Amino acid sequence: MTGLLRALIGVSAAALTAGAAYGADPVEIDVEGEASAAAGLADGDAKADANARLKVTGSSILDNGIEIGASVMARLDGDQPRQMFAGGRYSSLLLGGPRGVAPAESDVYLQGASAYVKGGFGQVIVGRDQGAARIFAVKAPTIFSSVNINDWQTDLSGLNDIHTINDFTGYATKVTYMPPANFLGGVFGGLQLGVSYSPVLRECGDLLCAPESGFVISPNGVMLTETSKWDDAVEAALYYEKGIGVGSDRLFLGVGASFVTASEDTRTLSTAFDDYEAYSVGLNLAYRGITLGGSVKTTNAGLASLEDDGYLAFDAGVTFRTGEDSGDVAFMLGVGQSEANTIGSNPIDPTLFRDTRSAQAGVSYVLGRGITVGVAGQYVEAKKPVAAGGPEEAATVVIESSIKF
Repeated sequence: MTGLLRALIGVSAAALTAGAAYGADPVEIDVEGEASAAAGLADGDAKADANARLKVTGSSILDNGIEIGASVMARLDGDQPRQMFAGGRYSSLLLGGPRGVAPAESDVYLQGASAYVKGGFGQVIVGRDQGAARIFAVKAPTIFSSVNINDWQTDLSGLNDIHTINDFTGYATKVTYMPPANFLGGVFGGLQLGVSYSPVLRECGDLLCAPESGFVISPNGVMLTETSKWDDAVEAALYYEKGIGVGSDRLFLGVGASFVTASEDTRTLSTAFDDYEAYSVGLNLAYRGITLGGSVKTTNAGLASLEDDGYLAFDAGVTFRTGEDSGDVAFMLGVGQSEANTIGSNPIDPTLFRDTRSAQAGVSYVLGRGITVGVAGQYVEAKKPVAAGGPEEAATVVIESSIKF
């Protein structure tokens, strides 16, 4: 844990204590989280996975109306790599910000620790937290917690490389500012904005800037150094929501868009790398119990790419829910595709070249408030060079149970 983060937590605790002591409202503690378990068959092989997240927030409102608080979040996720990926989860040459703080091989880790101040000026968040691009991300709707085409926590096939969320900075220490919601008023009354800045994502150290396979060689054969890192990561994002119509027949529109950039410092003479850039946009339309939407992301994946190099992904889907009370049901259908390319031919690690297609259908049943059980069928096709095992495909049937509180 960095000295900045230790100081941040200390200051946050002191601020909460002082606020409570000097005329502020008592400190309120809020606990929220979710957990899921998935089990199924992937091409006839039985597999299972479990995930959980727990967030604890303490806050207090001062006499001047300003709210101060601090949050700590822990997570269980065996499929999350130690650092976020530049493009697809399996195809990225380079990785970015850390997933959190924990031993390298641990499935349980401290995902975030941050403090915030909120008032008429908006909200400022400092610490290890998700950035503005992740906060305002919009993707295809889903009814499942972990088993999804995009932004998944569970992939029993081991082939799904689709990822449209602009979360390259991960949970690196950062500063985020968001103006008050609806601060523009009028036709832009539903607009929210946010910017984040991360001074340094993380030095590579023990192969930390490489994907899960430990690949640390550039496309032209140059080794990355242990001090290679990303500097000055900036995120800018927006979310706009608008209701059209009146009463229960209103159509709701939600749009999210973001841009992320980071300066490369690979400490090599290679010309294969460049500053990281990524764009993402998503759209959702909701009418009664039906939600339709999708998203797309394009990025150079940190490579000094030519026209066709980098990473491009999209997802699209539709869901229908009868409600969220006990006995209600939900249905979903979704598709997605990604294309990952790098510079030239790379016989050392040809898994960098990967095109992925996926489709998923499923149904879920609400057992109680926040508790669901569902079943999904997913098909994934991955096209890779023969040296990487050639084209692969997998059909997966999964049962997922989840709880949110």
